[in-house]
Amino acid sequence: MPNCRETAAPWRLRQILRRALARAVPRRMLLVGGPRGTDAIALTFDDGPHPVHTPLVLDVLREHQVRATFFVVGTRAERYPELLQRIADEGHAIAHHSFSHNDPAATTATELAVEIRRTQKVFQRILGAQSNLFRPPHGKLTIRKLGYLWRMKLSIVLWNRDPKDFTCTSEMEIADWLRRRPLRGGDLVLLHDNAAHTAGALPAVITAARADGLSFVTVEAWVRRRGRSARDVGQEEQISRCPTHKSFAAAERVQ
Repeated sequence: MPNCRETAAPWRLRQILRRALARAVPRRMLLVGGPRGTDAIALTFDDGPHPVHTPLVLDVLREHQVRATFFVVGTRAERYPELLQRIADEGHAIAHHSFSHNDPAATTATELAVEIRRTQKVFQRILGAQSNLFRPPHGKLTIRKLGYLWRMKLSIVLWNRDPKDFTCTSEMEIADWLRRRPLRGGDLVLLHDNAAHTAGALPAVITAARADGLSFVTVEAWVRRRGRSARDVGQEEQISRCPTHKSFAAAERVQ
């Protein structure tokens, strides 16, 4: 995969194809970025919970009053239930990232569906609720898998900004990547809460975004935007700044 400094041509091609597909289907089915005209961005974190790095990420988000979306791996949520509960309690959205994070090429559509059901059971047991947001490992899906996921009424969430934080060797490297490519309204940023340097880079990323007039939102406000007024969505984006508000996943325990 491309490292923290470079973006390989095959990755760019995949991004183009993802955006084309996203334009062809409703946002509630596939999301790769926010709606036009928004001044919000969505920070998302994959592959946790991690016993060391996830608490550091959560500490920074709490200090800066930012709500984010965590795409958790079922086996890790099962191993660290207290961290899953903390993510929910602090108002972040919780979503699926498969149960075992196996190689997509070695996982059939049927096996992926089984993994999702296993993760739902973990969510139900720990949080008393489930989630309808899903991000496939490595962002890779086949048409058959898409069909399975949509029949399960899942919203598939990808991304349009990826600094490859898990390959970076310092927090400065992550911050510099984003400084050279300033975030814009509607950006859906892929990060990892099991990466060593992500938490350390977050304060600079958040400060720079706010200096550019951007706010933060969980992906649920964007997924659910269809049929809602711009004012409603704007209010949801403003709520992301409020330290006492719980996100949709935490407050409603996604149906």
